[in-house]
Amino acid sequence: MKISPLWKQLITERILKTVIRKPSQFNLPPNSLRLALEQLCRAFPQNKEVEIRTLRLAGLRAEEIKPQTESTQLIFHIHGGAFFLGSLKTHRAFLTQIAARTQMQILHVDYPLSPEHQHPEAIDALFDIYTTLLDQGVQSKDIILSGDSCGANLALALALRIQQEKLPQVSGLILLSPFLDLTLTSESLRYNAQHDALLSIETIETGIDYYVPKNMDKSDPTISPLFADLTGLPPILVQVGSKEILLDDAQRFKERAEQANVKVHFKIYTGMWHNFQMFSAWFDEAQQAIADLAEFAHQLDQD
Repeated sequence: MKISPLWKQLITERILKTVIRKPSQFNLPPNSLRLALEQLCRAFPQNKEVEIRTLRLAGLRAEEIKPQTESTQLIFHIHGGAFFLGSLKTHRAFLTQIAARTQMQILHVDYPLSPEHQHPEAIDALFDIYTTLLDQGVQSKDIILSGDSCGANLALALALRIQQEKLPQVSGLILLSPFLDLTLTSESLRYNAQHDALLSIETIETGIDYYVPKNMDKSDPTISPLFADLTGLPPILVQVGSKEILLDDAQRFKERAEQANVKVHFKIYTGMWHNFQMFSAWFDEAQQAIADLAEFAHQLDQD
């Protein structure tokens, strides 16, 4: 029996709220949550038409996910997980779908997680990855920085660090369901609190406590890049769901980027929750988001 799209969405939201959101409201050890999330993410189907190769870059474990054909662009993706969750395993299937749809190579790394490693260790490690790529002869114009949730935070912070260090800048940024304001002043944290099926305020509060050193101001642009000077950044794609508690992080960023004369491609996907793009096997909106992402990446390649 075929399930209607509405019922499929309602059932999925109920499952997510039960198995992910509800447990996140309890003070469980990070390692237990990491293992549980990896097991849950095994439900996402991998695309079999791409190759996955393990490697090490700048001392970090990484994966290279490649389509069968030669690709001219490299998408350097930074996974989400509120700064203390997520791994190669949680995002592998999702990134195989992006590699297949874009026909571009994906680089995915296991960066240092909190609370074992607080700011700025993650961004320092990711910066080392970027300089290693440049040293290996990869041209900056052939690199797209990408990230989901807190990974979008780190991707944007990395682009700003590249600019600060006066290194060659990447060709573009892809920010999926971005978590950019760790001061938690976005209104959607409250008005979408009961609507976001995946992410809870408790999870991001825990992530902030783990990630930010006690003596640091959470509005520091290296921690909350929403407040950074965005002038001079390359074109940016921003995707967010209408039910996300981080909806306003994305909308406020769009406004600030446009004020800084940055080219922004921004889209809200109706009825979608946090990181909905990972559910492309089951939802048309997520499939469309990946198609939109591919179109943006191909445009950067032509430019």
